[in-house]
Amino acid sequence: MAERRDSVKRLWRGQARRFALWVPVLVGFGIWLRFDGGVVTGLAAAAILVLAALYRTSRDYVFWAGIAVIAGIAAAEVRLATVAAPALEQPWRGEVSGRVVVVDASLSGAPRLTFDDIAMEGVVRLPVTVRVSLRRDTGVPRVGDRARLPAVLAAPRGPAEPGGFDFSRKAYFDRLGAVGYAVGAVETMPVEGEALPLRLRIDRLRGKIAASLRERIGGTEGAIAAALVVGDRSGIPAEARDALRDSGLAHLLAISGLHVGLLGALVYWFVRLALALPPQISERFAIRKVAAICSLAAVAVYLVMSGASVATQRAFVMAGVALLAIVFDRGAVTMRGLAVAAVLILLLRPESLFEAGFQMSFAAVAVLVAGYDATRDFWRRRAERGGIVTRLASGALATAMTSILAGIATAPFAAYHFNRLVIWGLPANLLATPLMGLWIMPCILLAAVLSPFGLEGPVLTVLGLGIGFILGVAEWFGALEGAVSGAVATSPFVLWLMVFGGLWLTIWRGPIRLAGFVPVLIGLFLWSATMRPDLIIARDAALIAGRGEDGRLWVSRSRAETYAAQTWLRRDGEARPDRAAAYGRREWSCTKRRCRGWTGDDWRVVFLREGEVRQGDCRERTILVAPHLTPPDRSDCYFIGAETLGGASSLTISFSEEGTPVPRPAYPWRKSRFRGDSFASTP
Repeated sequence: MAERRDSVKRLWRGQARRFALWVPVLVGFGIWLRFDGGVVTGLAAAAILVLAALYRTSRDYVFWAGIAVIAGIAAAEVRLATVAAPALEQPWRGEVSGRVVVVDASLSGAPRLTFDDIAMEGVVRLPVTVRVSLRRDTGVPRVGDRARLPAVLAAPRGPAEPGGFDFSRKAYFDRLGAVGYAVGAVETMPVEGEALPLRLRIDRLRGKIAASLRERIGGTEGAIAAALVVGDRSGIPAEARDALRDSGLAHLLAISGLHVGLLGALVYWFVRLALALPPQISERFAIRKVAAICSLAAVAVYLVMSGASVATQRAFVMAGVALLAIVFDRGAVTMRGLAVAAVLILLLRPESLFEAGFQMSFAAVAVLVAGYDATRDFWRRRAERGGIVTRLASGALATAMTSILAGIATAPFAAYHFNRLVIWGLPANLLATPLMGLWIMPCILLAAVLSPFGLEGPVLTVLGLGIGFILGVAEWFGALEGAVSGAVATSPFVLWLMVFGGLWLTIWRGPIRLAGFVPVLIGLFLWSATMRPDLIIARDAALIAGRGEDGRLWVSRSRAETYAAQTWLRRDGEARPDRAAAYGRREWSCTKRRCRGWTGDDWRVVFLREGEVRQGDCRERTILVAPHLTPPDRSDCYFIGAETLGGASSLTISFSEEGTPVPRPAYPWRKSRFRGDSFASTP
């Protein structure tokens, strides 16, 4: 027994230095406690941890673990309080006016405006910001201008299905209180730049740069150049977005770690090379530190000019940690630096824990750092060999290894959040990603340097050619048979189980790390055994989907609730959701007032649009959906009425082993956070 205790102590001492890498995990656990369990659970957990810490010494890891969890709870609580803002409680129609702070486009390509400083007649508690989609044939004001237009607005909607993406949660943290569409022309009142705050002047400059790039480069290439330089993706055609997504190259559009890292590296090595040439400078100054500071300044400018999106902020923090590590003579890219960046982001933006971008970027970097750390000797031996052929082979091998490791690390998150797996992502990235570092980003940097002198024209032409090549790669791989595979939606528990296993494999060292495969394999098994609901009902029963005899979903209507229908089919495992096909296989017949159909376990579904329940509508093994009625005291059928659907953004029904319907409603974020519903179920 004593020998076993000694072996455990030796094992712990060998891993103790890795404890710091678990700090962001513990902070994230505290955030999850607050968001998922509410105030009561968070305060109870904090009290327990504090009491436990009082019985430990300050050098005990239990104490610091408690501090990390409490920090996560506190950060989540502060964030919830600081972003709280009014939202529309009822649908509203009228004239809205305000200052335009964002000009972008919806997924359909329609122009879209976001206002602040809002005026809305009859609304007591005005939202902080409002977003309105415009008609395609209307004029679009500039950022900073004041505008007035008639619109139909409503509060941001909740998830189209329990566990699906919750736009209302994102809107809560963005302080977006209403969304809708214009029903008339926009009246613009121009505002000159001198009267605008600095933030809006920068955004107006970004708009000018984006328009110039689209005009001078032209076509899809110009729209993608605008996305890469200033983060404006509004002009990219849907066909190009689909091709990039289906080929696994969509990450090239988002200004994130890849772009920020490439720009920082280019500036760093360019400045270092320039300072190394004069011997009087290289001998008297620490040129690598000067290069790191210049690189950090360039990355900061890129952050501001790209719009400072959440993904870019995250990439800037990670790049800043690495560059400051060079300044202070530390390792630039290490697991500890990654842990510091993760803690900073989680404390500043706790909701990032549940976002796909945060999860995928940190997973990719963590696996890359761990992978290259494990193969350090191999790369050192290759570096000692001379010859251009060996260097080129090493570069190709490193690119392949990077793509493979990043693909493995991000695949579970892509399958969970987007319900799709890209089959040809590896070869597409092997061809396209090196071009970002060797062609695209150098052209962007050179064009920025030459633009004050009016000499950027030829560089923009070369930039357009490089983007065109990437588009060609995306279109070719995206059009291949079976380029995309669907993934059935699963529960958050399955994802967190696999994440824990991946963290165990990445953080620990030695044979103990192999135990991380156990939760990963269990998670994969549970994922494969996930059962989808048999009936899905949209808000106010505007659309219903059921499961036919072949196991596939059918939808009750051909046009209504397009987003909900696409979401249901995608989460059901359809790689390319086909709304028309789902409508064509419906088991549904309708009259003016009622519809009838069949779904799982041979249960009949009756939907009443209006009127009262008739004889034969409500009987055994029948689900009666009547959003305008309240359930009777006694009923032979399973009644879903106004009380069940009221306030819910969607509702699913699954059948238990005994054949009993089991409902699961989903509510918008502002309502669900007070009902005790799971925050983590709406990533």
